[in-house]
Formats: sequence, structure tokens, C-alpha cells
Amino acid sequence: MKKLLPIFAIALSAQTYAADFDLKATMKQMKVEFKQAAQAEQIEPMQVAIANLTSLVEQSKQGEYPPEKTDLYLEGFNKLSVALAKVDAKLSDGDLAAAKQALREVDALREEYHDKRNPSIWSKIFG
Repeated sequence: MKKLLPIFAIALSAQTYAADFDLKATMKQMKVEFKQAAQAEQIEPMQVAIANLTSLVEQSKQGEYPPEKTDLYLEGFNKLSVALAKVDAKLSDGDLAAAKQALREVDALREEYHDKRNPSIWSKIFG
């Protein structure tokens, strides 16, 4: 099963690269995969969701973004890749509780980079 996950992720990403990249749709799918990972009560379903989420992040790294936001997006996607690798490592060790704890870092990065991407009017005024 563990050896099939990377193959599945590569196959999924190859299919998606053939189509035009849509960040909004990809982010919606990331939300679905994150939710499935967070709700998983066993290691294998969480591994599948994390593999799918990792694939979506890798696809997102290949997207074209406004020049003023490209560095920010890539920084966030790279940090997300590292955080997802930590979750996957915990799952590979068979530690579901630690994987769920590590998944909180993924959620924190989501919040952080969504705020950076769309800062509020107050943060623009007051820094």
C-alpha cells in the first residue's frame, strides 16, 4: 500500500497537468483532502488524503501567478510540502495521533498564507 501511494500521486498529477491549472479549484480540492485527513480514524485513509494533498501542492507550485505574489505563493507551497512530509513520516511510523498533531501545522500554514495573500484593510493601514 505504501508503495502504491506515490504512484497514485504521480498518476493524479499527470492527469491534472494536462488540463489548465485552476488555483481556486485546486484550493477547494485541498480543503476536501485536508478535511478527509483530519477526520481519518485510521492510518491508511489519512495516508491517501495526505498523498492527494501533497500532489495538489506540487501541482500548485507549477502554476503561473502574478509576479508580485509568485515568491509568496511558492514560499507557502514549499513550507506546506515540508509540513505534509512530516505528517507522512508520522503515518509511516504508524503514529496516527502524532500525524494528526503534525496536521495542525498544515492548518496553521493555511491560515498564515491566506492572510498574507489577502491582508485585511486594517493590516494594510496599521501594518
